[in-house]
Amino acid sequence: MSSSKYSKIISSKHGYKKTRIKNNTSDSDLFNLVMPKADVVGFKSKQGGISRQAISWAKFARLNNFYIWLFLAAVGLLGSIYLVAVDLIFKYVVFSWREAFMNLTENYFLQYLSFIAWTVALATGSCFVIKKICPAAVGSGIPDLKSIFSGFWNPFVVAPMVLLWKTIGLLLSYGSGLSIGKEGPYIHISATLANTLLSIKPFKSIAQNDTQRSQLLAACCALGVAATFGSPIGGVLFSIEATGTFYLISNYWRAFFTATVGAVGIKILLSNPSNDLLESFRTHFADLNLASAQLIAFIILGVLCGLLASLFISLYTKIYNWKKHNAELFKKITPFGEVIIVAAATAILSFPLKFLRLDHATAVHTMFTATPDSDNSEVLSELAVWTDSMPFNHGIILACFLYVVVKLVLTAVSITLPIPYGIYIPLFAIGSAVGRFVGELMLVLFPNSKEIYPTGYAVVGAAALCGGATRTVSSAMIILELTNDLTYMVPVLLGVVLSCGIGNLLNHSIYDCFLKNKNLPYLPFYKAKSDSLIARDVMKRDLYYVCQNTTLSQISNLLKRVDEHSIPVVSSDNDLQLIGTISTTTLEEVIAYHERLHSYSKSPLSLSDNGIDINDNDNNDSNINNNNNNNNINNNQNSNQNNSLVSEAIEMNVLSDSDNDENNNLIPNIPINDNNIIIQNNIRNNNINNNFSDDNNNNNNNNNYNNNNYNNDNNYNNNNNNNNNNTNNDNNINNNNNSNDINESISEETTIDLVQMELQNPWVVIDSSPFQIQETMPVRKIVFMFMMLGGNILYVTNKGKLTGVVAKTELVHQNNKH
Repeated sequence: MSSSKYSKIISSKHGYKKTRIKNNTSDSDLFNLVMPKADVVGFKSKQGGISRQAISWAKFARLNNFYIWLFLAAVGLLGSIYLVAVDLIFKYVVFSWREAFMNLTENYFLQYLSFIAWTVALATGSCFVIKKICPAAVGSGIPDLKSIFSGFWNPFVVAPMVLLWKTIGLLLSYGSGLSIGKEGPYIHISATLANTLLSIKPFKSIAQNDTQRSQLLAACCALGVAATFGSPIGGVLFSIEATGTFYLISNYWRAFFTATVGAVGIKILLSNPSNDLLESFRTHFADLNLASAQLIAFIILGVLCGLLASLFISLYTKIYNWKKHNAELFKKITPFGEVIIVAAATAILSFPLKFLRLDHATAVHTMFTATPDSDNSEVLSELAVWTDSMPFNHGIILACFLYVVVKLVLTAVSITLPIPYGIYIPLFAIGSAVGRFVGELMLVLFPNSKEIYPTGYAVVGAAALCGGATRTVSSAMIILELTNDLTYMVPVLLGVVLSCGIGNLLNHSIYDCFLKNKNLPYLPFYKAKSDSLIARDVMKRDLYYVCQNTTLSQISNLLKRVDEHSIPVVSSDNDLQLIGTISTTTLEEVIAYHERLHSYSKSPLSLSDNGIDINDNDNNDSNINNNNNNNNINNNQNSNQNNSLVSEAIEMNVLSDSDNDENNNLIPNIPINDNNIIIQNNIRNNNINNNFSDDNNNNNNNNNYNNNNYNNDNNYNNNNNNNNNNTNNDNNINNNNNSNDINESISEETTIDLVQMELQNPWVVIDSSPFQIQETMPVRKIVFMFMMLGGNILYVTNKGKLTGVVAKTELVHQNNKH
């Protein structure tokens, strides 16, 4: 029998490629045999191994957060393009088509009907998108994000489909002419876009859990404000105030980076001739003298805006509660009927007075820039829209008053509808009208003063009313960036601080009201009456845990019953000493690991350190010598058995040593001869689990080898002695027919020491320091821990023994019930 080259291989059904095993195969190589390769950022070599360059790149990327930078830049750039495109659609499509639709006839009555029909049709279409297609796209989106960022992850709020339907719904609702804005939906769109990008392969690994994902989404929320007002700094501050409870400083630079990239993209995209979307709000004021009666006027304006903001929130709450108490009536009306009624009322009230028809951006521009002594004819024509409707002296004062009253009511009603809406821009316009009203009164009271500029009061009023309603001081920064003028910086800050202070004395912010009305979980709402309420009173006593010494069947049954990401590990059922926590993913890998070991244990070829002696030559070939009296395999078996030996060979993929393979290429395979396979006689027939033993029949000093067929069901003894006992052969076959069932039973009942397994396997990680509290800790401190440290579960212990679990969701639900 002629000799041939042979390389040990592992079965192809496990998905591993052929390769040679060196005689000094390490434990890490055997680990790669039974565990899938970890995801490594980089490139793989042609043979399937991981190159050194890929590993070096992975380390560099991890240490320098390269992919986080790349992700934030992608969000900033794509978000700016997307949101600018939406703005341009509003200007050149929606509003242009509305004007064209109304100008189809010169008849005033027909124009009136056309305006009503346009408003009702688009508002109804927006309601259809929400009620029939995507309910998660309803409302502002900021309250939902605020709930997510406080630790209650909701994947439906930031699903990819929400990005599309939120945009379509916003185009219809805002384009209809309802008294709503777009800033809140823009923030929601930015977060949804970021979450969508996190599902793409290059960025999947940068957010390993919901907490990290929510932190990245919080950093991307600044893009919405930057796109609406062109204010990256104010956008970052607003995203912190409006969506966060406690903010991680590590997210600060991420938010600034995203907002900066977005602002740069917006500036480039909105260059001339289309820069009026941002440049139209620029102001140029003369020097301001606060050592006069104007200081008192600014204080009064700040207090007035605070009172109006609280009035607006109270009005919205009253309307919402009235609708809730009359649910049967509104059920008969249906949401579509409700939207039709409000849209028709808005159109009926707005059309007779031209300044009420204006979109909010145009109204703000007029309040900020239009003065009677201007030399610009276009500015004078814009001011005439307000003054011509009130044909008497100082008609702008009455026009501003009517605008504030009508828009305040319409906005409070509109934000109760099932449509996408924002509140910042309408409040911005109403606040500018309030400031212009106070400024015009000051001009009437002091007609000879040359230092009073009603447009400056409009700037202060816009910032103060928005700050009072949303409780965000960042409104001051947004208005300063929007106007690109620091002349009124001190009055703006003064007005915002006073407005926020007055509002906090009277009620909650508008976003907190949204949270409560939608019953969204939000931890800061939890109010512990006293420290007498302790962890023992609120903890959950039904525990799921895994013991240190357990079996595969117990782990499998546990995974079917739990939904948590991590499970506590205790010493035993009787002791319950808390050792730590282990993730469900790791437990699944433990099961898969032992299943693979079990499948390899049924292979006749053993995996020992010195079982195969292979010497590499210059051509990376291997010669296996026959060293013991030319022991060989008897070829008297039939051809089917020989074919089974080759087809059921097991494939293995391990990396070659760097000394023999400088290019990190895997050692090439050696073809197998079906008829002649020469093996050293020192091969030991012991597999990994010692499930097989040597069957030594040495009548002619020959070795017997067990060969596995395709189903690993039958083992046959191949001896050089041709006169085998038929009875022994039959018994051997019968004994192995049930080998699969026996091995599976043994595998399921195998005892696993998780702590010992952690020491031996780097991929088994037990968190030995989970968040744990004593039974006597006050609930007030527990709430504070959740808000400051994050997490969803606290383990309650008594002298180190696990007694219960406090879940954040259960804590909030109990508070809502009370």
